[in-house]
Amino acid sequence: MPDQQDPLEGSRMTLGGHLAELQKRLFRSVLVLAIAFGGAWWFKEYLVDQVMWPLRTSVERINAELVERYELDLAAHPEVPRTRYFRTDKPEDKELREPLEARPTALNIGDPFFFALNVSIYFACFFAGPFVLWQIWQFIAAGLYSREKRLVYLYFPFSILLFLAGVMFCFLWIVPTGMYYLSQTLPVEQVRMQLSLNGYFEFLSTMCLAMGAMFQLPLVMIFLSSIGLIEPRTYARYRPHFLIGALFVAGVITPGPDWISQVLMTAPIYVLYEVGIIIARWRARPRRHPEAGAA
Repeated sequence: MPDQQDPLEGSRMTLGGHLAELQKRLFRSVLVLAIAFGGAWWFKEYLVDQVMWPLRTSVERINAELVERYELDLAAHPEVPRTRYFRTDKPEDKELREPLEARPTALNIGDPFFFALNVSIYFACFFAGPFVLWQIWQFIAAGLYSREKRLVYLYFPFSILLFLAGVMFCFLWIVPTGMYYLSQTLPVEQVRMQLSLNGYFEFLSTMCLAMGAMFQLPLVMIFLSSIGLIEPRTYARYRPHFLIGALFVAGVITPGPDWISQVLMTAPIYVLYEVGIIIARWRARPRRHPEAGAA
């Protein structure tokens, strides 16, 4: 009886060959990352302007509401001078006397440099990340069987798309909404909001990365069901427990007590949980073979 062919026979290498292959992949990855970082640093002012969008959105919303509130207060108390709230006493003047600034404050002399550096690094990883991950995969794939490669090819693209979807959802909705409600905890007459560069970037990056990671939930559920570790009906059975856990996690991640940002973070996670249940059930259904239908 002939011996079965080893599926890894064509990809076997010596230790020296593995090290040379690893060196080649690392060199390409570092080179592409350096080029991406150089491009991001060249356009750092434009990228920083885009990163500031959630802050500008929340501040513009707060200032617009302040104008409406002050107009109502002046209408109810005509004896109050208009210059108490606005720059001039002209009724058509809507410019606030002390508007909230949409620019974070640099508390240390090196804060602008490190802020621009962090933004450039994140964008470099964003643009060069697919190439770097492909180089890592090319190195690892040599030691995997065909079935394992198929699983990676199946799950990896969806994982990247879900991560990006989570980051964008957080950037466009959760961060500006959360900043707005957090700043409204106390009136601006009592506490004036003034963000530092490092504080803003830490808040933004933590929220976006956490949301991107949470969007991996359906893939984790499907994978665990595919390998037989968890039955799909188990997910449905513990649905109420997951909802409570999702609310708790959202409460920990969101930096303030406002329920709006917590709901905005919990709702998509719960929807993804339901999507994971549906797809896990579909993949767990027994497949009918052609021979069975013919019989």
